[in-house]
Amino acid sequence: MADAEVAQALFAPLTIALIGASGDAAKNTARPLQYLRKHGFKGGVFPINPSRDEVLGEKAWPDLAAATDAAGGAIDHAYIMVPGPAVPGIISDCAAAGVRVASIYSDGFAETGDDGVRIQADMVATARAGGLRLIGPNSMGVVNVHAGMGMTTNAALEAPGLIPGPFSVISQSGTALGALLSRGQARRFGFSKLLSIGNEADLSVGEVVDFLVDDPDTGAILLFLETLRRAEDLGRAARRTGAAGKPVIAYKIGRSEAGQRMAVSHSGALAGPDAAATAFFRHHGIVRVDTLEALLETPLLMTGHGRATEPASGRRVAVMTTTGGGAAMVVDRLGLAGVDFAAPPDGVRARLAAINIRVGGGAPVIDVTMAGARPDVYGPVLADLLADPGNDVVICVVGSSAQFRPDVAVQPIIDQADTKKPLAVFCVPEAGDSLGALTKAGIAGFRTPESCADAVSAYLNWSAPIVAPVAVLPSSVQSLLQASGGVRLDEAASLDVFEALGIACTPRHVLAPEEIEGAAPPPDLNYPVAAKVLSADIAHKTEAGGVVLNIPDAAALKQAAAAILKNAGKANPDADLKGVLVQEMQTGLAEALLGYRLDAVAGPVVVLGAGGVLTEIYNDAAVRVAPIDIETAREMIAEVRGLAPIRGYRGHQEGDLEALASAVVAVSMLAIADGPAVVEAEINPLIVKAKGEGVSAVDGLVLLDGS
Repeated sequence: MADAEVAQALFAPLTIALIGASGDAAKNTARPLQYLRKHGFKGGVFPINPSRDEVLGEKAWPDLAAATDAAGGAIDHAYIMVPGPAVPGIISDCAAAGVRVASIYSDGFAETGDDGVRIQADMVATARAGGLRLIGPNSMGVVNVHAGMGMTTNAALEAPGLIPGPFSVISQSGTALGALLSRGQARRFGFSKLLSIGNEADLSVGEVVDFLVDDPDTGAILLFLETLRRAEDLGRAARRTGAAGKPVIAYKIGRSEAGQRMAVSHSGALAGPDAAATAFFRHHGIVRVDTLEALLETPLLMTGHGRATEPASGRRVAVMTTTGGGAAMVVDRLGLAGVDFAAPPDGVRARLAAINIRVGGGAPVIDVTMAGARPDVYGPVLADLLADPGNDVVICVVGSSAQFRPDVAVQPIIDQADTKKPLAVFCVPEAGDSLGALTKAGIAGFRTPESCADAVSAYLNWSAPIVAPVAVLPSSVQSLLQASGGVRLDEAASLDVFEALGIACTPRHVLAPEEIEGAAPPPDLNYPVAAKVLSADIAHKTEAGGVVLNIPDAAALKQAAAAILKNAGKANPDADLKGVLVQEMQTGLAEALLGYRLDAVAGPVVVLGAGGVLTEIYNDAAVRVAPIDIETAREMIAEVRGLAPIRGYRGHQEGDLEALASAVVAVSMLAIADGPAVVEAEINPLIVKAKGEGVSAVDGLVLLDGS
């Protein structure tokens, strides 16, 4: 079935079958029929209930076959609301009857464990074989406001009338869908389409986003996400929306550290679900907000304005206020987000000076005070700020007049509704009428300083999708990976991989167990040296007593190596001990962690952080989707606070940042390895030496896909 046909059946069906529709008006499964009728759906609706001849006063059909006959052809969209065990049989019936799309309200599938996963997969296979596409399970349905299609169990559709608008919502939470709809209704905020996608057993968030790119009634797409499933679909679709000028705005919950603690290496801990998701959003040009309110309020700020451009103004914000305290709430949040503030232009200074209002003096706001809270002052000052090339966004903070005297400050803002520059308005009091009027005028109004700052910061950070560099993995790296013969490389083999990538590694030598026990000559290395147990089975060598540092000479090395094997064998009796890795001690200006990870949701990512044993405690890292180019690597270095000293902070000696950037790029190339795939790789520490002296990899780990 063509995508256009699926999209039509999903959002604009001519016929709907409500399978399991209840005749008890108090039940959830009675709601879709009620809401379809209430909001004026013009298509055919066929309630199916084998135990009733009628449902809520309308004729009911005993099964899908009877409804199909009554419809005079295949049903476009079926909403399945039967108990979970009956769903697979209904899916078979839908596929056989030629139904195009089925949304599954029922639960009890992949979310319940392995058996549920298997049953869900079987349902998808059955559906695909019959040309049927699925939404859900756990879907609360689909709403098309423009078509009056309220095919949902969500009680938000109890609203007397739905306000149409240009914004579509896809939510992994049915409850959140209702929350956005109800909040939007209260603010006169109109929606186009809303979809509860549930488990994404078949149709994914990305596929539905792709449908909406070509929808003339959709101007922006809002996502409520709990996780990223089939992220590649979303990435491709987001790039299409960007080209079409339709922003995708995401609010993702689930910032837990629990998933991070499951990772094998430090880089896994740093590039946990949330950090990887942020990198994914940035890579594909998706705007991320941090609050539910901002998800609702940001679209009006962004629609029609395009991305902020670099850097004539330096991405600065002008803040105009009638209340200093109210403005401070927003400014404080923006300052924490690293946003800069624009000074008032000379025209504004002169205009306000004429009525004895002085602005400037280092304050990050333009406070017109109560003396300027009148239309003949407020409007012209705002017009000057909107015309000023020294800022990228203007924020108006309105005090008590927003509640009781909107003519004073709110109406002058509305008079500027056709501005080509993003304009945000924070109303300090509870001012529903003013916010509704702003929404009607197409101006972004905000109830809280947090959501206002969140939205403005998100807009300023909105960037175009990143074009992945053309990358070639050295053939020697590919050969080493293919010849590894294991799932986890030992440290010597891992360092060989990094060296083949072009990263300088500390001079090293492997002492086999027989060399340690016998009279073999010591390695030809410069003392002092470090000695570490060499075993792919021991992830944390220090805890196993498998590391000795600053060994001064050959005699001490023999003694240390013997102790290392003894300690490691006792702590890990089943480990395969290949010997002892001996390395020259290295010094430099800083230690960095450089890692790569095949993230379960975001795909390949590269991680740069402050290195050493305190890596997890500081949680200070930059993450990007891999592979990357040298400019992106430089950006990552600039983001890591722990690397500030080697950037020359406060007179510190500058490190070899270019060598570090080149190493970051090199490790990111593991993303294009052609079997076996690299699941995880890490250098910690990577010693950064003085400018011009390079870097040196000390500890290394490479974990391969064992499948």
